[in-house]
Amino acid sequence: CCSANLVVEEVQTTQEEENLTVCEVLEAEYIEFSNELFNTSFELNRFIDDISPNNVDSDRDKFFKDMEKNWDYQEVYKNYLEVRLDVYSNINKLYEDNSDCIVSGDQEISKEQVKEAEKDLSDFISKYEN
Repeated sequence: CCSANLVVEEVQTTQEEENLTVCEVLEAEYIEFSNELFNTSFELNRFIDDISPNNVDSDRDKFFKDMEKNWDYQEVYKNYLEVRLDVYSNINKLYEDNSDCIVSGDQEISKEQVKEAEKDLSDFISKYEN
């Protein structure tokens, strides 16, 4: 049996971090959230690619086709959806609370994207946990 485990890293405050501006702290938090979603997406894609020696598109089709009967697939995908919602919510809040800061090269997560992530998770839970 394979299960998904989240690795949580504790961030230590250093003297250097204490001298950052509010916007620099925001950017660091944004990058941390973005990396969390990137890593979770990468793990999901790696899990899917490891299903068989076939190409990833074939494995992706199998993953979603077999989702209903495969609890491991459900656990991995639910974890991805939960992390996505958490990250989207946190990034949206960062921007709402710090509208004067612009994070170079990155984009804001809109309320609509948060609502879509909430709906995707809710739909998944309704379908597979009832």
